[in-house]
Amino acid sequence: MNNSGKDEGIELPALNGDNPLGFLAALGVAAVLHQTGEKEIRLSWKRNVSWTPSVSGFIGDKVSLVKKLADALKGRAVPDKSESERASAQKEFDQAEKDLKANIDEIKKRKLKGKEREIVREKEIEPLEKDMDKLRVDWLAKLKETVSSPELALGKRPDCKEGEYRSFAEEFLGEADRDNRLAVDMLAAFGSEAVMNREANGKKRVEIEPTPFCFITGSGHQWFLATACDLANRATMERLCKVLFDQWTYEDEKLSMRWDPFEDRRYAYQANDPSREGSKTVWMANLLAYRALALFPSAPVKGQLKTTGWSRLEESKKKRNVFTWPIWEKPIGVDTIRSLLQHLELAKQSPSLKELMPLGVCDCFRSERIQVGKFFNFSPAVSV
Repeated sequence: MNNSGKDEGIELPALNGDNPLGFLAALGVAAVLHQTGEKEIRLSWKRNVSWTPSVSGFIGDKVSLVKKLADALKGRAVPDKSESERASAQKEFDQAEKDLKANIDEIKKRKLKGKEREIVREKEIEPLEKDMDKLRVDWLAKLKETVSSPELALGKRPDCKEGEYRSFAEEFLGEADRDNRLAVDMLAAFGSEAVMNREANGKKRVEIEPTPFCFITGSGHQWFLATACDLANRATMERLCKVLFDQWTYEDEKLSMRWDPFEDRRYAYQANDPSREGSKTVWMANLLAYRALALFPSAPVKGQLKTTGWSRLEESKKKRNVFTWPIWEKPIGVDTIRSLLQHLELAKQSPSLKELMPLGVCDCFRSERIQVGKFFNFSPAVSV
C-alpha cells in the first residue's frame, strides 16, 4: 500500500480494533487530527489477523501525520518558573489534604456523638477545610498555566467540585466555537454537575460522578487527569511512530489509564506483586485513547450518569458495566463516528448486526469494567 496521499489512506497496523485500548487509540488519532483542522479525516477498519484501522483524507505521508499528532498532543511549551510554582502550590495543597484526613481520622477515634461531635468539627475541622480550599484555588490557578490542554486544569481527577465544574464549563463555552471545542467536549465526557456521587449514608458529596472510563482514582498514587498530563509531556514523534506502526512491546512503566486487558496482571499469575512494581504499558496508546474521550460525552438520565458506549446489563442476577463499540469498513468522518457510537443498538444485551449493517457496521465488541482489589481494568473483548 502507498502510505501517502489523500485517497489511499494510511494504515495503522499496530492498533488492534478488538482491544479497547487499540480501538480508543485509533479514534484518538482521528479526533486529534480533526481538532487540528484536518476536517476531511476519515477512519475505517480492515480485517487482517485483527481489525486494523486506516486514516484517509490526510494530505501527507506517515512522517507528516506523526509530526502533526506529536505537535498537537504536546501542546504549548511551559516556562520552568511556571512549572516550579505549580509544583510548589500542589505540594502545599496535598499536605493540607493529608492533614485534614489525619485530623478527621483522629476525631473518629474519640467516638464523639451528637452536639459534642458537631462542636469539635466546627472548631477543628472546618478551619482546616477552609485553608485547604484556599490552597486548592491557588494550586488550580497555577496548574492552568502549565497544562498542555485546558481540561487538564480541573486537577488530578475529573470528579471535581460541582461549582468548579460549572465554572470550567462556562469558561470553555465562552472560548469555544465550531472549530475549537476540544475543552468543551472533554469536559462533557468527564461527567455532569447534575449527577453527584453519594456516600453510603445517602449524603451528597461535593464531587461529580465521573465517567466510567475513569479507571485510576489514586491507587498507586496515580490519578486520571494527572496521568494524562504526564503522558502529554512525554509525547514524541518516535514514541508515536512506534505505537502506530510497530508491534507493542509494553516497555513503558506506570502512567497507564488501565484500558488494555493485557494489563490485568493479577498477583496470582505473577512471581511478584504487580501493585508494587506497576504494570507495563504503552504510553502513547494511552494518550491517544484519552483524547478519544471527546467522542464519548456523558449526560444525566433519570438522575444517573450515562456515558456514550456504556451500558449496565444484568446477567444471572449480576449487573455488569460494559463498554460496547462498533467496527466499520467504509471510511467515515469524526462527526459520523460520534453519532454512530451513540446508537441505541449498541447498548442492548445482544446488538443486532442486522440493524447496524445499513450503517456500515460489520462487527461489534464488548469489554466489561472489572475490579480486582483497588484496581480497575477492562476484561478481554468479545465479539457480540
